[in-house]
Parts: sequence; structure tokens; C-alpha cells
Amino acid sequence: MNMNDRGLTLVEILAAVVILSILFIGIMSIFPQMTLFNAKTETKLDTMNLARQEMAYISGEAGWVGKRDLADPSIYENFKTVLVTRMPAAGYTEITTTDDFIRYEKTDGYRYEADVYLNCQPFLKEAENSLKCNDPSLSQLHKVHLKVYDDGRISSQTFSYIKFIVEMKVD
Repeated sequence: MNMNDRGLTLVEILAAVVILSILFIGIMSIFPQMTLFNAKTETKLDTMNLARQEMAYISGEAGWVGKRDLADPSIYENFKTVLVTRMPAAGYTEITTTDDFIRYEKTDGYRYEADVYLNCQPFLKEAENSLKCNDPSLSQLHKVHLKVYDDGRISSQTFSYIKFIVEMKVD
């Protein structure tokens, strides 16, 4: 009988099974990692969309209007006065106040944290056209930094501006 006619020995079969098992285990360990990565990606996309929606709600046109006294136009509501009534109406609670910004927080499935800056940003550079932020006849832009937290970590964040205008109050 020839060596080639005998077939495979038990040792050769066991070695082949061990090698195939190692390869199979290596390939199978990728699937749980892919599932975890997909779950994290889905959460990130959800929080990005929620941040955009929430920012659109916060910075929307409605409600960001200060009133000016018709009898004395020099008397008007400033941005901070409107801010401290508008944000709680949107479900936010004030948690920190500094000279630069007021931080608000809201929990709705995820935890939202919004920093609304009190200093206005002129539409154009003041040096070029002398637009001043303290002129109530001009629209003002106030920066908002919104962060969405998932399990205590920032999952998504976005920036935008609130357009604040002062209109004549009609009683």
C-alpha cells in the first residue's frame, strides 16, 4: 500500500479542526464588536438629530421679541429679561449664571445643556458699519451652545444664534 492511499490520520484531522476552530473564533469575535459599534453610531445619530431639533426650537423666531414702550421708546426689554422667561417656558431650568452666559438644563430622555451667551454679536463687524449691539432698533444675535448628554458624556453638541428684536408695544 502506498503512503498516498492511506488517507488522513487522526492527528492530521485534529490539527485541521483546531486550526479551523481558531479561525472561526476569530471571525465570530468581530460580530459582537460590530453590534456594539452600530449601537453607538445609532445613539450618536439620534442625539445629533435631537440637538438639531432642540436648537431649532430654542432659536426659532417665535418668542424672541422684546417690547418697547410706545410713549417712551428708550424704555425696552433687554435680551436677558426675555431669556429668563422664554427658556423656562421651553422646559429648561437655569443652573448657572455668569457675566457671559446663562446655562440651562432640561431632561427629556437625554440631558440637554444650553449655554446662552448674553453678549450680542452684531450682524456685521462694528468697525465697518458702526452697528452697535446696544442699539434696540437693530436685531441682535446671541450665541447658543447646546450639548446633549448620554450616560453622563457629551454625545452631541451644536451651535447657533438667537435673533432678538425689539418691537413697539401696542396696548
